[in-house]
Amino acid sequence: MKILVTGATGFIGQRLAIKLAKQGNEVHALCRDPFHPYLAEHHNVKPFKGDILDKQSLLNAIKDCTQVYHTAAMAKMWTHDKSEFHRVNVSGTRNVLEVAELSGIEKMVYTSSCGVIGPTINEPLSENDPRITGFPIDYERTKYLAELEVNNFAKRGFPVVTVNPSRVYGEGPVTDSNTVSKMVTGYLKGTWRIIPGNGEQIANYAYLDDVVNGHIAAMKQGKIGQRYILGGEDISFNSFFDVVQRVSGKKKRLYHLPQPVIKFYSYVEWLKTTLTGLPPVFLPEFADRLKYNQKYTSQKAIEQLTYKITPFEEGMERTVNYIRKCII
Repeated sequence: MKILVTGATGFIGQRLAIKLAKQGNEVHALCRDPFHPYLAEHHNVKPFKGDILDKQSLLNAIKDCTQVYHTAAMAKMWTHDKSEFHRVNVSGTRNVLEVAELSGIEKMVYTSSCGVIGPTINEPLSENDPRITGFPIDYERTKYLAELEVNNFAKRGFPVVTVNPSRVYGEGPVTDSNTVSKMVTGYLKGTWRIIPGNGEQIANYAYLDDVVNGHIAAMKQGKIGQRYILGGEDISFNSFFDVVQRVSGKKKRLYHLPQPVIKFYSYVEWLKTTLTGLPPVFLPEFADRLKYNQKYTSQKAIEQLTYKITPFEEGMERTVNYIRKCII
């Protein structure tokens, strides 16, 4: 089977392309740079130079394919041109949908984010729970708008399913959008020494291989027009670093940084970026996020997709070993 994967050099897309290729499929990997160092290396992976903003390159890459996994996105915290978030995440997704529909694709899986579902206060959120805040973060807002595009196509009969990974970690390239690997790498190198706030803020961490398997299960078993949370365990910052210390065997002193200090620092970074155009380390909207938990339930995916969750400590041990071997 021929399958198009957009974002094939990304954290999820790369691993997904390799998995599909190992299953005997011919993977058409759409990428702006066919010689990108993160492009999956396998004889069944065929790179196609292109961009989701270029419909002709999409048409070339999708030729003879029967399935599409759309994982490409603008997932950075910041970019010089804020409109790039909308162009890539919304217009780019609409392009993929239009080309896939025109090409008669049998089914498509769209990779969204739990950021669309938003922060939580008490109980973990499911796919249908209402969002409790607005969309101050460009990435989350444009991924939400992209989901609306996906839903419109599904309503008119196009076979598309949405998956919403939470905070993904695992064995893969450390990039700007991969905050978990950046924290772990920094801890192992001794350059990350802080825990935000009192360390009790909770986030949901999904192991990369689970998320990849969830994508493939969504293609096979996912119901058209539905969304599925692909998450893992809900873990506090304190527990996160306790596990990293334990599985790495490295016990480093960490310091709790109060939320007001983080917020002040974020404004300093915002001012620096505004005046100089230099990339910020942290922004106020992300500091505000630290006031909330990000707890999610994957029960729907477990029941309908037979989704399985790797225990956090087991997944983190593999992640630490990978980073030690390949990054540090």
